[in-house]
Amino acid sequence: MRFALPLTILLLQLVGCGGASQSASRTSTLDRILSTHVLRVGMNPGYAPFEMVDTDGNMIGFDVDVARYVAGQMGNGVRVEFRKSDWDPIIANLNSDKFDMIVSGMTRTPQRALRCDFTDPYFETGQALLVNRARWKPSERLTVQDFDRPGVIVATRLGTTGEIAARKLFHRAAIKTFENESDAALEVDAGRADVMVYDKPYIAIRSQESPDRTFAILEPFTKEYLAIAVRKGDTELR
Repeated sequence: MRFALPLTILLLQLVGCGGASQSASRTSTLDRILSTHVLRVGMNPGYAPFEMVDTDGNMIGFDVDVARYVAGQMGNGVRVEFRKSDWDPIIANLNSDKFDMIVSGMTRTPQRALRCDFTDPYFETGQALLVNRARWKPSERLTVQDFDRPGVIVATRLGTTGEIAARKLFHRAAIKTFENESDAALEVDAGRADVMVYDKPYIAIRSQESPDRTFAILEPFTKEYLAIAVRKGDTELR
C-alpha cells in the first residue's frame, strides 16, 4: 500500500490548482458546486478502511477525508454531502446526476473509463487473500496457484476487481460471488469457502478480526490504482 501520487499534488490538480475564483471557464457542475456550496460525493460504505459508518451513523474513513479535503480546496465555503449508493449502479447514479463525483475506493479500469472519467490515481493497492485456517495452514510457500484446484471454493464480491482477478486466475476452483465484501469474508470464516480474493487493505484489517479462523496472504498479485470518478466532460473536476 502506498500513495501513487503525493495527495496534496493530486487534489490541487483535481480542483484546478485551488483557486475557486481563478478559473475562467467552469463546467456547469463546478458552477453548481460553487453556487450551492455543496459537493455531492457518492460512496458505497462498508469498505474498510476507506468508507465506513460509525456507531453514530457518521461516514468515516480515508476516502471521507479525501472528499472533505477536495471540498476544502474548492474554497467558497464548499462542504461535502455524502450520498450512499449500492455498488453496481454507482456509475449510473453518477451519470444520472445523483452526485458530482465518486470517492469510494474505485479502481480505475478501462471498462469503467468507458462510462466515466477518472482523476490521476491517489492510492496504489492490489488483490490479496483471506484464507480459512481449518482448511489451510499458514505457510510462506502458499501462493495463489495453490488454491486453483478442484474442490476449492473462492469467495469474492460481485462486480469488483476482486471478481475480475478471481475469474482470470482460478480455472479449476469454484468461484462464489457476494453482494458485499462482509458476506464473502463470513463465508471464509464459517469454512464454507477456502479463500477470499479482495483488496489488500480490506483483507489486512479483516484477517485481524478473526485470527483464530482466518489468516491473510498479503503479497498483492495484481497492481491497481484507486481514483476519483467524475462524469465525462466534467474536465474542471478531473
